[in-house]
Amino acid sequence: MCGIFGIVLKEEGMPVSAEAVEHCADALAHRGRDARGLYIDRSVAFAHRRLSVIDLNSRANQPLRDNGTGVVITYNGEIYNYRELKKELQQLGYCFSTTSDTEVLIIGYIAWGRAFLDRLDGIFSFALFDPRNCLVLIARDRLGVKPLYYTICDTGLVFGSQPNALIRWPGVMRGPDMIGALSFLSYRAAVGSRTLYAGISKLEPGYLLEIKSGRYRSERWWDLSEGISRSKPDSDIKGLLGSAVQRQLVADVPVAVLLSGGLDSSILAYEASARSQIDPICFTGRVEPSEYDETGYAMEVAAEFGLTHRVVPIPEPSNMEAVAELVRLRGHPLGMHNETAMYTLAKAISKEHKVVLTGEGADEIFAGYSRLFRTPYDHNRSKFIAALPSSLAQIARRRLGLGAHGNQLQFFLDRYTYFPADEIRSLAIDGQMGTEYEMELVDHFAAQFAEAEGDFFSKISRVFVSTHLPALLEMVDNTTMAAGIEARVPFTDHQLVTAAMAIPGSQRLRWRSPIASVQALWQPVASFSERLDVSKYPLRSEYRSVLPKSVLSRKKMGFPLPLGQWAVGEGAAQYRRLLFHEDSPLGNLFDPPALRRWFEVGRERPSDSFGRKFWLLANLALFFRETFS
Repeated sequence: MCGIFGIVLKEEGMPVSAEAVEHCADALAHRGRDARGLYIDRSVAFAHRRLSVIDLNSRANQPLRDNGTGVVITYNGEIYNYRELKKELQQLGYCFSTTSDTEVLIIGYIAWGRAFLDRLDGIFSFALFDPRNCLVLIARDRLGVKPLYYTICDTGLVFGSQPNALIRWPGVMRGPDMIGALSFLSYRAAVGSRTLYAGISKLEPGYLLEIKSGRYRSERWWDLSEGISRSKPDSDIKGLLGSAVQRQLVADVPVAVLLSGGLDSSILAYEASARSQIDPICFTGRVEPSEYDETGYAMEVAAEFGLTHRVVPIPEPSNMEAVAELVRLRGHPLGMHNETAMYTLAKAISKEHKVVLTGEGADEIFAGYSRLFRTPYDHNRSKFIAALPSSLAQIARRRLGLGAHGNQLQFFLDRYTYFPADEIRSLAIDGQMGTEYEMELVDHFAAQFAEAEGDFFSKISRVFVSTHLPALLEMVDNTTMAAGIEARVPFTDHQLVTAAMAIPGSQRLRWRSPIASVQALWQPVASFSERLDVSKYPLRSEYRSVLPKSVLSRKKMGFPLPLGQWAVGEGAAQYRRLLFHEDSPLGNLFDPPALRRWFEVGRERPSDSFGRKFWLLANLALFFRETFS
């Protein structure tokens, strides 16, 4: 786990300032506290900030260069099957001078060319320069665990692990992408290849960039649909997950486990304890008030598996100074109010660890967000209600919490969107920009629906894996790396993901009994979710015999910050001053009087939905202030 930065020049022989390259890479210093490196050749400049996890010797520092061919790489991530690949390469006659996975990447490319990507099992983003043909290959892992950003400026293509490193480069535009900002408000992230920075793009998961002779070519090297088509609905989920955990324990440093006491983290604790030669230490965050504290569940799980357990107190998550610190390090606003809690936990873990396993991904691939994955059920109910007389239909929709009936995509987006587009348009200074943003985002989700094969549930699953999950993984990576530790996410193992996606939706989110779906007919989803149905059923079924019953039966627990009351209370006073001040950082995006009127209306009945919108607005303003002012 590291931070990478570089520039690929448009014209060979153009002068490159080593000082300028290092200045950009210094924005990533928190990602790699163990070593720094620089490589400048006639057409490329690579920089690296290293967090040593495999082969701790300085011989494995990066950028790493192969002496025989001159191929050089700057790389962020871990290749879990590097030992197996190394043996295969040695049998082909290749020699190694380190025990690192980085060198395996270089030699793998030399031996197999671009096809070596298909052999990799791991999380990665890297840039590789082959001086023999002046080719640069930049690639990102299949599911988007490791981030990679790039922009094209007058001197060439600039790339890095975080966009706040790129804007330090001379000639790169330093300003917000307004459509990306509106996307953040709606979905807590800029979707697709957009970012919050004007002119800077994300290299999307499973994509690569080839650069040669000043020409750029992007293509998808791994396709989710092809992986699903090759998977079998009856795959051994427990075996695949156990194998993923086994491989992800590979490290030359101890590996810790984040343990909330919920289903996903408890499974990881079990698998890690069963497969590691040294029992991992588990870490849990303790929050207030007590009714939201999961420490008791976590302690029960740790005791069940005989694991050492550390409890870390988590302070008030909305402290503005703490939020601003994380925003600066991440180069991104906080989409969720529990991100500071993860940062606090990561800083505690980093005192004695460099690697931690965490359970992100399970909800996306096993239908853990039951209220959203029940959208097809509600869509069918809505279709039936549409045939009723209007007076009865109105009563039924109000009782069931259903909006107007529409096509599948719009029906889903009405539920999935945090900040509705029409509400954003009412606040925006430029109404045309609001319309452009809405059209672009709808097109993005429509394309994902079109790529998904199967029913409505399959389309929703595609969105959660292709859009929701990469945004979540970006948050996990940047938040843990802000504290200098590597987060590994076994549930995003590509073989496990494609196998899970091949399981029918009715088997991932099951009714508790044959009549439960009938009992639910006249109840809103919020009333029957996790009471009449069972989310993540394959995981609960496979691990029923090894996990405590309390873990298997408990519901999801929300984070203890009632956002509506917080938004109008004293705890949010600083955020309100920032947002509504005459020099508000969002003044070029939203009409200040309209924004104040919106808040005053919400203040009368401060729901958590209103609070979430206020959190997103306030964090976007904080990000603009910290990044662009």
